[in-house]
Amino acid sequence: MALDSDGDGSAKRPRADEEGNQGGALDGDAIAKRLRVDEEGNQGDTVALESYGDDDTTEKGIHGDATVGVLALVPDGDAGARIPREDEEGNQADSTAGATTRATRDPLSDLPDDLRLKILTLLPLKSAIHSSVLSKVRPRVWESHSQDRECPHPFFLHYDLVAGTFPSPEQLLELLQLRRGNHLHRFSLVVDRSGVSALCFKRILERVADCAVEDLHIELRSTSAKMKIAFHFPKSSRTLVRLSLRDINVSHVHYKNAQVFSNLEVIHLYAVRINDDVLCKMAALCPVLRILDLCYCDRLSDVSRLFERTNLMRTLTVAECAGVRVLDVRPVFGLRSFRYSGSFLWPFYLPRSVAFTDLYICYNVVMPPHVSGQWFDNTLSNTSELTVLTICSNALQAVSSLTDAGVQTGIAKVGNFQKLKELQLIMFEMKAVNLADIYAFLKNCHCPILKSLFVQLPTVRSDMPLVDAHNDVIEEPPEDVLENLKVVKVMNFSCHHIAVQLVLFLLRKAKSLHKLLLVAPDTNQLNVSDIPDIQQADRLLLNGSLANGKLVLERCSTAPRPLHSEVFAKL
Repeated sequence: MALDSDGDGSAKRPRADEEGNQGGALDGDAIAKRLRVDEEGNQGDTVALESYGDDDTTEKGIHGDATVGVLALVPDGDAGARIPREDEEGNQADSTAGATTRATRDPLSDLPDDLRLKILTLLPLKSAIHSSVLSKVRPRVWESHSQDRECPHPFFLHYDLVAGTFPSPEQLLELLQLRRGNHLHRFSLVVDRSGVSALCFKRILERVADCAVEDLHIELRSTSAKMKIAFHFPKSSRTLVRLSLRDINVSHVHYKNAQVFSNLEVIHLYAVRINDDVLCKMAALCPVLRILDLCYCDRLSDVSRLFERTNLMRTLTVAECAGVRVLDVRPVFGLRSFRYSGSFLWPFYLPRSVAFTDLYICYNVVMPPHVSGQWFDNTLSNTSELTVLTICSNALQAVSSLTDAGVQTGIAKVGNFQKLKELQLIMFEMKAVNLADIYAFLKNCHCPILKSLFVQLPTVRSDMPLVDAHNDVIEEPPEDVLENLKVVKVMNFSCHHIAVQLVLFLLRKAKSLHKLLLVAPDTNQLNVSDIPDIQQADRLLLNGSLANGKLVLERCSTAPRPLHSEVFAKL
């Protein structure tokens, strides 16, 4: 089906093809054409992504709150525009942009990764980023799209500057000179040689800026290059939409009277040497910044300062930034996705008025027991719209502490995960007390539609005994809490007694379970007949599940993958 305009770009209607057909399957090229915005600037109405999930969602404009992007064109800002849609029985009905609809399917998420990747590569970069912001598959597909060196897009360039190979820094300058004035969607530069001078690096970036680049990735791998090369952010192309820096210094100069980056929506900083002042200056030049990732940036200490300069941020990641001591995101009212991994920060606040759609909370140290109640109240006070949660074993202990006498009201206050569909548990230890913490979470934090469970177990040493002296789990396994669980994936699995208990619990209690995948480096060690001290009934259950295909052993991790697929902390 094609969508036509009545001339003013406001009302869209079905248009038959040349043979008179109005329906039919669309391949990647056809889908991308439906989404493509006129690159000459004749946009008419903004392309919006309407939501078709398997729960109630809200259709909004391209800057809205839809969780899953699908292939429908909705005029931005025109609440009266209507789009014909067929219901489940095949009848056509009108729906209004901005109105709540009963979602029945998610065709974008159903597509294979390679097809979704092809769609993204055929879109203008800003439209691709917008679709990825609204889509559940952003971390998997958009990130692979941005990192793919063999990307088929004709205006994507990637260069590795390695000693003795083509191109040399001088040859790269000549190549960019030939392209001068020609638009460049994406430019990626990896410096892995010591012979690149700071002046040559500066000239390369100046010529890249002359090409009006939209997506820029810079990475330094050479130790000598890291010591002498700095990135001058204010000198970058004003057409930037996405910026990714890795292992490089960010200069503090040239910010005075610098022009704003009116299109820059995504910034990824990985192991970048940058301090609080410079980060705040960068944020002040990015009025439409929506996605900010700060990973392993050890010179940062008070990230909260930058929130005074950003009003549109939707996704924030602060991961393993060892120097961070203050993180208060309450001023960021538009935040929908938040990921934190690092030391336990106290006090720690998330905005109470914000209904997050996904959260990632991982502390690499144990949480003090006396702050557990306040931590829950400050961090998980609003979970009504939460669909994806990643939480670590150190945070899980807060749930167990709240189950003590006198704090049941606290559990009732936060135990509302009615829309949670995906849960990932990052376990730094897997002892009896940790299994009890998992039971306590599932029992008290009600997750009635949980469909996917991912468990990251700690790496087990070869000399660690399969049975230890404290294998008694003090918490009883919960009943009737996993009715809709379909898929479980356990990483770093071994035949340790507590890990086996977790698997047995899931096999028995998850009545709708389709598959339970156990991933281990050496599947030869996963012989259930070698597991000590388990009852015969348990052994029969394991053997039967292996025989019928419900229990699957894997050597390396494959699909499915969690939304928060990157675990920053060392297990």
